[in-house]
Amino acid sequence: MSQTITSRGRKSLRETIAEASVTTRLYWLLRIGVAIEFIGHGWAGLSRSRAWLPYYDLFGISPDVALDYLMYVTGAVDITVGLLILFWPARILLLHTTVWGVFTALLRPTVGEGWWEFLERGGNYGMPLALLIMAGWGGWSLRRWLQRVDEPAAISDRALIAIHWAMRGGLALLLIGHGGFGAFEHKRYWYDFFALFGIGRSSVDSAGLMVLVGGFEILLGLAILVKPWRPLLLFVLVWKLGTELLRPLVGQEWFQFVERDGDYVLPIALYVSAAAYALARSRTRAEPLSPPTAAAPGAPA
Repeated sequence: MSQTITSRGRKSLRETIAEASVTTRLYWLLRIGVAIEFIGHGWAGLSRSRAWLPYYDLFGISPDVALDYLMYVTGAVDITVGLLILFWPARILLLHTTVWGVFTALLRPTVGEGWWEFLERGGNYGMPLALLIMAGWGGWSLRRWLQRVDEPAAISDRALIAIHWAMRGGLALLLIGHGGFGAFEHKRYWYDFFALFGIGRSSVDSAGLMVLVGGFEILLGLAILVKPWRPLLLFVLVWKLGTELLRPLVGQEWFQFVERDGDYVLPIALYVSAAAYALARSRTRAEPLSPPTAAAPGAPA
């Protein structure tokens, strides 16, 4: 009898998620998302991705040293950081993930790969930045930076607006950057994507399909900046899942899909927090610009 009562009283995962507050959903989406992002990036290092060699060369590190030693170190550190965020999300780790996300994205245009590469990694720094804002700064207290940061009891309106824009900006940038790959850089591996659907290289070039698809994705990013409607966010989620899944389908490593999980987490997070953001924005706009002054004695009310 007691076993029956216990099983009936236990909530399913779906019920738990449905009953969770917006703060809880947003916190766990970002926390799991950042963890997976770094685990995926570390996976690339342990796989000794040769695409990383120019970044080591920038600091005078030879390919042999990078492949035999430093890629393992970089990959192991990234995976460790991802696991720590999953189990012990300290502020110092969230600051590290934000700075590291910007730094690694900046390496790409620095070695000549173009600024579209930096934009396309918008999720890599927009997502950890949003989680860092939610956690709050540690100030000058080393203890606060090192202590575990759990889900906040509440988020202020101004903090929620800042979190929203970190996520919204990151999503818009990654869409615009990825669109630039096709519209302006004509990435060679995009031909493999079209070939998967039976469209040959000559047909892609003659119809200008790279420019069309790339331009469409840039417009998606701009639309997110202007107005992230919920139906638009759902479309972006399906679009990014579909287009990024093309990478492993044409033979690229699976970490290429995994490390871009910000592409899929950010649309969901923006969708989940849309109503709360709208309410926070309306309340902020309704706030008086300055505190009201007391009326002088005898003055009309």
